[in-house]
Amino acid sequence: MTLTNAIKNILSLTANPLTPQEIKALVKEKYPYLYGTVSHISNVEKGHYKNLDHALLAQIYTIVKTSSNFFCDESSKPLKVSLKRKELNSRIKNEDDLLSKLGHYYKRSLDVSKDFGGPSIYFHIQAIKEQETNFISERHIEMIYATLAAWGMHKMGDPDYTKTKMINYSEFKKSILIHGEELRRLRHIGMHQVSLKDYKDYIDNLEQIYHNLKVSISESTIVANSKTLAHILPQLVPPIDRQYTVRFFTQEYKSFFTKKGKYKSVYLPKGISEQFADFKKYCCLIKALFDKCKHQIFTIDKESFNTSYPKIMDNLIMAFVKDVPKPRAK
Repeated sequence: MTLTNAIKNILSLTANPLTPQEIKALVKEKYPYLYGTVSHISNVEKGHYKNLDHALLAQIYTIVKTSSNFFCDESSKPLKVSLKRKELNSRIKNEDDLLSKLGHYYKRSLDVSKDFGGPSIYFHIQAIKEQETNFISERHIEMIYATLAAWGMHKMGDPDYTKTKMINYSEFKKSILIHGEELRRLRHIGMHQVSLKDYKDYIDNLEQIYHNLKVSISESTIVANSKTLAHILPQLVPPIDRQYTVRFFTQEYKSFFTKKGKYKSVYLPKGISEQFADFKKYCCLIKALFDKCKHQIFTIDKESFNTSYPKIMDNLIMAFVKDVPKPRAK
């Protein structure tokens, strides 16, 4: 990931503008490989900057002042940086439309499960029940494993031709159990119980767990890991996928389709650190959207797909994307 994209990610997760110094601290924390680069070291050795911190800070100042992605408010000292509105338009537009017709989309979301049915619902419900009564027990983990397969995370065939394939159960289970203590500390934390600031901290606490999870043979982890964590910590973590979640937050709804009526591709980053950063970003965007909803209309039903507030938000987003009509082929 480039430093520009890292800054964009950092600003997309903040409610308020940040100073370059605050951005520098977050870059060092979240993207350590962007600190102390060959260029930074060379510039310090040449005497251009007195240390690596100054070299990184200078680079941040150059990027935010010259890139069209950022707005710099120089009325304060030091200046404060935010994303320009065009960087947020697709997210804001989709969110505004969903919120303005929340009752409609909530009603539609109650029927989302009909598109899946059978084992997709059954194993999901069983996994949530086991989470409440037998947390990370053998059966709980088995039900998560079965749910992921039912949700399309495993396809038969040669792994050289399909990466939609889960790893062996024993490896999957082991990667969860090694973090049993940390997971137990988080099992009762709910998205609806905490502020956005605290929520970000809770998601940060999942970073090492996320890195160590073994779910799929694919190098892309956001979908598989989020859906696993959503069944371990269902009150805290929403499931995330390309088709609905990523599309909702990255594409304006009028641009979902190509001229031929096919969904446009969505982007997921390479590299586990970048993928965790996006996982956190989408979790926090969903939390922020939840906070704007009149969630008193939401009803949790443990015998349906509406088993938690994060899952209800996932269902709302699915209903929104599904509600956008495909263009007629000319």
